[in-house]
Amino acid sequence: MQNIKVRPVKDKQELDDMFHQRWLVLRAPLGMDRGTEKDKHEDSAFHLVAVCDHKVIGSARLRLLSKELGSIAYLAVLPEFRHQGIGTKLMEKLIEIAQEKNLKTLRLMSRIHAVNFYKRLGFREEGEPFDYLDVSHVFMHYKLQASQKKPRG
Repeated sequence: MQNIKVRPVKDKQELDDMFHQRWLVLRAPLGMDRGTEKDKHEDSAFHLVAVCDHKVIGSARLRLLSKELGSIAYLAVLPEFRHQGIGTKLMEKLIEIAQEKNLKTLRLMSRIHAVNFYKRLGFREEGEPFDYLDVSHVFMHYKLQASQKKPRG
């Protein structure tokens, strides 16, 4: 990977850039309008971005549903940056953050074509496929390990 950093969103401009990137990847190909890339939970969620040369090229969101359950949504990487491990890095960072928050389970809605990507990360399918936004999806979950404190030495 070139000079790509995975980190939390740093300011309002970057948040706006992230929403635009999310729309480009997840909604524009479905013919959906700007604004459909957001939901009512944006302000209470944790947003992570992958940035290359000050450009948001990937993003993902973690939201707490309860003390023990987190929801991952809107994982998106610009097409020209796919297959470089960026989605994996975003997911690994969200899993690490979930462990720091002592969550026990993560869940997400995967588009059917992305199921194997999430399976490689340890997610398991749950239930039957269903249509959302005229795209076939399936729920997936991930059991987090009890956080292991690293010994100081």
